[in-house]
Amino acid sequence: MRVLEGQAGSDAAANAVRAYLAELRDRVDIDPSFAHAADPAEVTPPRGDFMLVSEVATGAVVGFGAVHVLEPGVVEIRRMWLKPDVRGRGLGRFLLSSLENRARSLGGRRVLLGVNESLVEACGLYRASGYEPVERYDDNPYVTHVFGKQLIEPST
Repeated sequence: MRVLEGQAGSDAAANAVRAYLAELRDRVDIDPSFAHAADPAEVTPPRGDFMLVSEVATGAVVGFGAVHVLEPGVVEIRRMWLKPDVRGRGLGRFLLSSLENRARSLGGRRVLLGVNESLVEACGLYRASGYEPVERYDDNPYVTHVFGKQLIEPST
């Protein structure tokens, strides 16, 4: 598998987001008017990035994730997703690590993310990867758990 950066405006990204939103509507009972793609400008450097995960041999897209700079030093991980048929192979950890590395390259010392409790696999992945509960940072009504992780320890 490989991660492709800078994909916010691509057709492949739009197709992957549509698949993600369809699964989200099935699992979370989300209001269709709320389930929409992020503004590409928010996930395009220097404000963020949209990354696709694809198979090396075929180029088939199997997932995506995005990062968005909330404020200097703080980056949000947005909408990390993998196709159901590739889950359970360690790709979630691979993608999360890639997103954390991209957050660092955008100046992130800390990452935040929100997730719905229905996405049990995601909650487990974040906890196992060192994420801890933090205070809510936005007003997304579908987020039930908010996590944060220090990527770079503050200077003393």
